[in-house]
Amino acid sequence: EETRKRIQDIIDAEGYQPNPLARHLKRNKEYRIGVLVPELEKESLYWKQIYRGICDAAEELAAFSFRIEAFTFTRPDRASLSSPFERMVAADCCAWVIAPVMQEETLVLLMDAGNKVPYLFIDSPLPGANPLSTVSQDPFRGGYLAGRLMELVSHSDGPYAVIRPFTEAFNLNERARGFKTWFASRPDIRVLDIVCSEVREEEMLRSLDELFDKTPDLKGVFTVSSIGHKVADQVVERGIKKKIAIIGYDLVAENLERLKGGQIDCLISQRPEEQARHVLQQIYRKIVLEEDAIPQIDMPFDIFFKENIV
Repeated sequence: EETRKRIQDIIDAEGYQPNPLARHLKRNKEYRIGVLVPELEKESLYWKQIYRGICDAAEELAAFSFRIEAFTFTRPDRASLSSPFERMVAADCCAWVIAPVMQEETLVLLMDAGNKVPYLFIDSPLPGANPLSTVSQDPFRGGYLAGRLMELVSHSDGPYAVIRPFTEAFNLNERARGFKTWFASRPDIRVLDIVCSEVREEEMLRSLDELFDKTPDLKGVFTVSSIGHKVADQVVERGIKKKIAIIGYDLVAENLERLKGGQIDCLISQRPEEQARHVLQQIYRKIVLEEDAIPQIDMPFDIFFKENIV
């Protein structure tokens, strides 16, 4: 007891604080992180960029033994989300990284799971949830920006179309709403809201053909996700690219190729690898440093034309 008191007096006098970094290194414990995202090989490999970014960030923090495990689901199959979520819950993870692109189902699953494991959102915010941190763009502002860009690149007063491949994703719906809001003060400009499934290719092409047939004076198309290259290919196939401007999202390889070739006029990028790095840094901050995570990290809007692409 006398020794304990002497040591405590020294601690009090010197203001000593334990070092959480050293403590975690000494433990040599493995920290499993569950990543719940759509299938990595789908959607123009966008989710593969996200997952690869998380794995690369874990390598940078290799001293702390972060182990990344993917749990993937199929959009827009609502039932496909519950099984990988349950497997993630059972996997003894220290944290979950979730792409909340199936809005209602994600909220229900998180509510049922309680607050047992801290979770973070990537790619999209999700109103009604309470994540440790959200790393994403503001999707409404992204769509609003696309509206402004459309006026610049199309040199026309429309009509325009905004194309959504899924209807259950908060961020995609907000981008569409932002785009339409940009033109809301101009009642003379018509904006068509088209749902065009990316999963069923033939159905998507039929929807696009129907749009082009019914709107021969169409002047521009905004795609709220990475499907810009598919829309561009169909526009080129029909020989109408000269009169239709195309603005897309995400700097995936196929979109980049069409941008360089002039089939896509402009792309908005949201830095998926950097999003991933931010997410893992917040997990490191919370679990290793024992500090509060940053609740919201807003990603910038990178705008690419063929003239400024490398």
